[in-house]
Amino acid sequence: SRETILKQGEQLMSELSSSRSLLEIQYEGEVGTGLGPTLEFYSLISKEMQRADLQLWKGATVKIGIEEAMEEDEAASDCVEYVHSDSGLYPLPIARNCKSSHRTKIKNKFQFLGKFMAKAVLDNRMIDLPFSQPFYQWLLSEETSFDVADLKGIDPDIAKTVTHLQGIVHKKVKLDSDRALSATERQDQMSQLTMDGCPVEDLGLDFTLPGYPNIELRKGGRDMSVNLDNLANYVSLVSHWMLIEGVSTQMEAVREGFNSVFPISSLGMFYPDELDQIFCGTVQSFIPWDFKVLSESCKPDHGYNMESDSITNLFSIMAGYDQDEQRAFLQFVTGCPRLPIGSFKSLTPPLTIVKKTFDTPEVNPDDYLPSVMTCANYLKLPDYSSKKIMKEKLKLAAAEGQYCFHLS
Repeated sequence: SRETILKQGEQLMSELSSSRSLLEIQYEGEVGTGLGPTLEFYSLISKEMQRADLQLWKGATVKIGIEEAMEEDEAASDCVEYVHSDSGLYPLPIARNCKSSHRTKIKNKFQFLGKFMAKAVLDNRMIDLPFSQPFYQWLLSEETSFDVADLKGIDPDIAKTVTHLQGIVHKKVKLDSDRALSATERQDQMSQLTMDGCPVEDLGLDFTLPGYPNIELRKGGRDMSVNLDNLANYVSLVSHWMLIEGVSTQMEAVREGFNSVFPISSLGMFYPDELDQIFCGTVQSFIPWDFKVLSESCKPDHGYNMESDSITNLFSIMAGYDQDEQRAFLQFVTGCPRLPIGSFKSLTPPLTIVKKTFDTPEVNPDDYLPSVMTCANYLKLPDYSSKKIMKEKLKLAAAEGQYCFHLS
């Protein structure tokens, strides 16, 4: 059932994730089975796992709602909040003293995530979770090599501030070890160690994690001000808590869940940035689709050939898509918003475009929408009278035709 897909997904993974059988999904009340609904299952679970109310990821929240409902009534009940981070998803740090029930709940979700990721790789499916570089480094057990520079991969703003503070620490160490300076000269130069003209003592910092006042970096940290003498300790603790201490429960749960499906050590041959392509397919940065590549990779059939106006118009429209339009088109045609590594050339079976036929010759193709067979990457495209009409109909079909599988 789509309404409880995350809960059912968790149940499914606990029972079947370690099975070597290929997982195939069918939705209640829908006749569609096979590749399309199964790819969409991985896509829907990926989206559900980014819900802000689950409290799994750090980042800003964005509201996604039903367009019609939002236009008619700005009621928040129609909106769902999701987490977005420009640098990619990384676990929300949790405090040492958080309730054990909350810790268990978070741990279970991340354990499920590990199983979900492993099963997707095992079955050669794509997931749609934009993880950060440090997340993949954790998967490869590289967390012991983390330092302040790695903060940039999860929070560029905090990284910038902490790097600036670390620069002050390095200057202080240099002054402390400079024997040529007299005590007065040293003290005078120490007083000039500021952050944009503001002395460290006046920055109002204490030993809590920036942005998370409930997480103390050390016992009694809330009542401990940061000054020039303890700044090195503060910088070290912020980096350690953000990258390791605050997320170790979650990331160890991911590795544990993954290991229960197949050995996570198998990933050791890859670099972190290669893992993103293995799990999520095409790279996250936007690349426009190329007309020539489309014509070499896609297959016109049953009424169309490479010289057909409709095929030329289709490839031209696709080549002009922005990132959101690409994702909507792929979701509609294949059931998954991302392409495998190798783009359209690696799509199995290849995208096949056939002419949509009608029972009576009086029918005007411009009155009809295209339809798809997602399990075969099969697009049934009416022979529209113009490129403009085709673009409008494709956009409408992509918007209306998602999240249900019936016989066309």
